[in-house]
Amino acid sequence: MGGKLCIMTAYADETLALLNALGQDVGDSVDWNSRLQFECCNGNDQWIIMQSGMGKVRAASMCQMIIDKYQVDTFFEFGFAGGLVDTLGIGDIVVINSVSEHDAPNRAEIQREQDVWRERLFNASSSSIHGFATILSANPCITFMESPVICGDMDIYDREVRDRIAKESGAVAVNWESAAIVDVCAINNVRYVGIRIISDLCVEEDSGPIAKERIECLHKSTTAYVNALANFNGEVGE
Repeated sequence: MGGKLCIMTAYADETLALLNALGQDVGDSVDWNSRLQFECCNGNDQWIIMQSGMGKVRAASMCQMIIDKYQVDTFFEFGFAGGLVDTLGIGDIVVINSVSEHDAPNRAEIQREQDVWRERLFNASSSSIHGFATILSANPCITFMESPVICGDMDIYDREVRDRIAKESGAVAVNWESAAIVDVCAINNVRYVGIRIISDLCVEEDSGPIAKERIECLHKSTTAYVNALANFNGEVGE
C-alpha cells in the first residue's frame, strides 16, 4: 500500500476495534460520540483513524474535512451495521457496492439526482471495491459479500419492518452514515471503499449495546479488514 491512509469511523466501538487490530492500546481515551483523531503506524504506513460521531451530518462534515485536509483520492469508511437478512451472521463483512435511504427525500427530482451521482461514484470506484473484495476473499476465516446497504436516522429492531426494508431496497444491511459519506465523495470526485461488519440482526433481542460475547467476533473481522487494507494495491494516500 504505502503512504498515509485515512479511515473514518462513527463511534467508539468501531474506533476501538480498529485501533485494537492495529495494536494500539488507547485505554479510556475514545469518547463515545465525539470527533477524535488517532495516528499510528502499520509497518511503513501511517494510519490516521478519525471518528466523526454518529449520524449523517457529522459523517458528511468529517468526510469533507478529511478530503480537504489530506487530499485523499480514495476515501475509506469502516463501521458496524445491522443485518437485514437472516442469512447474515455476526462478524460477516459487507463491502458496500451501492447505497440508498429509507427516509428518502419527498421530491422525486432530488432522489433522481442523488441516484445519478451515486451510480457514477460506484462506477468510478468499482475497480477499488472489487480489488479490496478480492483480497478479503483470500482469508478463509471470514465471510464477506459485496452488497447494497440502506441508511436512515433510526435504529431498526422490528423484524417486520426489517424484512420489508430488505425486500423493497435489496439491501442486506443498515446503518446511519454511509449514504451521506458517499454523497460527499461523489461531489468531490473521490473514490470510495466502504465496509460494514454485521454487529446485530435488527431484531428486538439485539437492541442496546453490542453484547460482550460478540466483541471477539467483531474484532476478528476487523483484524481481517486491517490486514486486507494493508495489502491493498489501490491508489491510496495523499
